[in-house]
Amino acid sequence: MQQPLIERIILFDGECILCNKAVLLLIKRDPNKLFLFASLQSPYGESLLRKIGINSNTLNSIILVHGNDYFIKSSAVLEILKELEGYSILYRLLKIFPTSILDIFYDIIAKIRYKLLGKTKICVIYDQGEFTQRVAK
Repeated sequence: MQQPLIERIILFDGECILCNKAVLLLIKRDPNKLFLFASLQSPYGESLLRKIGINSNTLNSIILVHGNDYFIKSSAVLEILKELEGYSILYRLLKIFPTSILDIFYDIIAKIRYKLLGKTKICVIYDQGEFTQRVAK
């Protein structure tokens, strides 16, 4: 008997332009539609954060929720890259480094992401009609 597909939900900062651009890239590189998306600021995102016991006020990270497991920061990025079409080489390269080292670089980018590209009040997955079917509900 075939196992049912366990949803992989990516929670991201819906106000971050860099994060929104990353979501668009992920959607394009996910032809099997393995991932669903929700912004951290959405009611669903906030509800899911409470369910897994993460305080959204202290969060500065992408989160991948996969079944009963969740991954944050570079661990989430690695888990996502592992599933994406055309990113196996990048995944294998990054997997060489310990997550503690990768998280340092993740934190640096997270701290400057608003300075790099700014903020938006429009979350891409709610604004782009063609992508609304990929929103976790």
